Amino acid sequence: MTLNPQEYIQCLIVEDEPLSQEILESYISNCPELKLMGTCKNAMEGNALLHHEKIDLIFLDINMPIINGLDWLRTLDTVPQVIFTTAYPEHAVEGFDLNILDYLLKPFSFDRFFKAINKFKSIKKNEKQNFTSDKDRTLLVKSNKKTYPIKLSELCYIESDGDYLKLYRDTDHIIIHETLKNFTAKLPTDSFLKVHRSFVININKIKYIEGNQVSISSKFIPIAASYREKFYQAIEKNEQV
Repeated sequence: MTLNPQEYIQCLIVEDEPLSQEILESYISNCPELKLMGTCKNAMEGNALLHHEKIDLIFLDINMPIINGLDWLRTLDTVPQVIFTTAYPEHAVEGFDLNILDYLLKPFSFDRFFKAINKFKSIKKNEKQNFTSDKDRTLLVKSNKKTYPIKLSELCYIESDGDYLKLYRDTDHIIIHETLKNFTAKLPTDSFLKVHRSFVININKIKYIEGNQVSISSKFIPIAASYREKFYQAIEKNEQV
């Protein structure tokens, strides 16, 4: 069976042990739906590739040189699904606190690996089924002792100012006391995309793109260089849905 490009699960190995790299590469090659985008021996290499490729799933070791896997995840604004591959069970609770998908203890069998892949596929299937309802979801936000219902389909973009956010709709905006990172964790990633350290946009509200800016609700929002590639990938993917 031949898959469409958007049906592949694009994955990344971040692992410093050559033998573990080989095992993961072998397991991945036995799964036709998995597409290996790269094998990195530390988090710095993984970080560079993550900013140049669309990655759906990371197989990540914990104990690595320079920066360990747990600390690296904490530095990321946008995190793909993560499966830890490690010999150290004591990090399991900390890993799941970071919302990882699964925790594979070395040495793990192909059966255990495949179970983790099926878990990923099940989550993605549910996300796809809930995509339409997610866009129509309403969030309740508090501002100046008042509570406002915000329909996600009406939210155009979000601007960060320290520990405060401005939530812009077509005709008004609401200021709330919350960080951008915490608020965007509540949003569907298919619609809302970070394009600058201070801006998250609803890609369904884009009127047009001009240079390194997008026009949304009569406002030009900058697309930072570090987010540009992911921005265009998200736009193309959104058009295919």
